[in-house]
Amino acid sequence: MKQISTIAFFTFLLHFSGLKAQTDSFVVDGLYRSYILHLPSGYTSSRAYPLVMNLHGYTSNAIQEEVYTNMDASADANGYIVVYPNGIANYWNSWGPPGATYGANDVKFLTELIDTISVRYHVNANRVYSCGISNGGYMTYTLACSIADRLAAIASVSGTMSLNTYSTCNPSRKIPVLHVHGTSDPVVPYATGATGSIGAEQTVAFWRDTDACANSSDTLFVPNTDVGDSSTVQIIRYQNCPASNEVLFYKIINGGHTWPGAAFDISNYGNTNHDISATDEIWAFFNRYTLTGPNGLSEISTDPAISLSPNPAGSRLSIIGAEGLTGTTIYDLTGRDVLISGAHNVIDIESISSGIYVAVIHTGTGQSRSLRFVKE
Repeated sequence: MKQISTIAFFTFLLHFSGLKAQTDSFVVDGLYRSYILHLPSGYTSSRAYPLVMNLHGYTSNAIQEEVYTNMDASADANGYIVVYPNGIANYWNSWGPPGATYGANDVKFLTELIDTISVRYHVNANRVYSCGISNGGYMTYTLACSIADRLAAIASVSGTMSLNTYSTCNPSRKIPVLHVHGTSDPVVPYATGATGSIGAEQTVAFWRDTDACANSSDTLFVPNTDVGDSSTVQIIRYQNCPASNEVLFYKIINGGHTWPGAAFDISNYGNTNHDISATDEIWAFFNRYTLTGPNGLSEISTDPAISLSPNPAGSRLSIIGAEGLTGTTIYDLTGRDVLISGAHNVIDIESISSGIYVAVIHTGTGQSRSLRFVKE
C-alpha cells in the first residue's frame, strides 16, 4: 500500500473529482452548518434507508473523510445513505458544554442534521448510526451519551472519550458499541487517550459496564493477510449483554492513528492495517442493529450450549451442541451468503477465503443461532 505524507494526501484531495455527492447546509444557532450527503445507487423514495453519519477528525473535513474512508462504495453496495458533516473550524465540540471556551453545540447540529435529512429523504428512523475517526470518534461517543434514543449503534476509530463526557455520560438506553484503536497510536495514545481524555481500554470498559455486559470476553485473532502493514488485529467481544447488545473492541496491534483498510497509508500517523476494512466492519456491525433490537438473523448468539470449533478454523468447522440441526448458512460481513450446508455437524470450509464470517445455525425447533468465526 502506497505511503504518503499528510500534505501530499490532502493535496490529492484538493484535486479529487468524480464523487457523486450533494453539498448542503442549514443554520444552527446563527451558524451555517454544512455537510456532504451521498445517496446509494438506485435510491428511490419508495424505500426507507438506513442513515450513517461519518464524522471527520480534528483539522480534517467532510470531503477528506469521504475519500479517506471510502464509505460511498459501501453505501452503494449495501443500500444506505451516508452523510459527512463539517465541524466548525474543522473541530467537533466533544470536550465540554457549548460556550466560548469549547465551541458550537454539535449535539444540536447533528441531531438537527438527522431531522433535516429525514425530511428531505426517506430515512428509516430505527436505523440511524454514527461513526467517526479521532475527534469524530470522540464526538460519536458524546452523541451516544446525549441522543442514544436516536442512534441504533455507534463506532469509533482512534477516538476515546473526553473526561467531561466520561464523567457526565448517562445514556437513555443501552447502545451497541464498536471501538477500533491502534496500540501505537501517536495522536490518541492507546493507554491514556489525548490530553483531557481516557484511554482505549478504559473507554471500552466504560461501555461494557454501561451496557451491563459480562466482564468475560472472547478474542478472535484475524488472519494476518497483509504482512507488509506491520500490524495485526484482535477482535475482543464482551458477552451476555442485555437486549442482545454487543461491545466489540478491534485492537490493532502496532496500529497507528489510522482507518484500517483506508485507500492511503499516511506515514506520519503510524501503521495502517490492511487485514480488515474498518468501513466494512463498521457497516457489518451497524447492520446487525436497529433501535428496537437485533436486525433479524444478524444477531450474534451467546447461547453457551452451541459453539463452533476450532475457532479460528482451517478447512473444517465443527458445530457442537446443536440438537436437531437442519442446516447452516455462512455469511460474510457484508451479509452475502458464501456457503450453505445441510444437516452436517462438520462443514468443509476449504473453499471460502480467509476472514471473519457468521454461521447461522438452523435447528428442528425452528430457531436459529448466529455465531461468528474466523477462517484462517
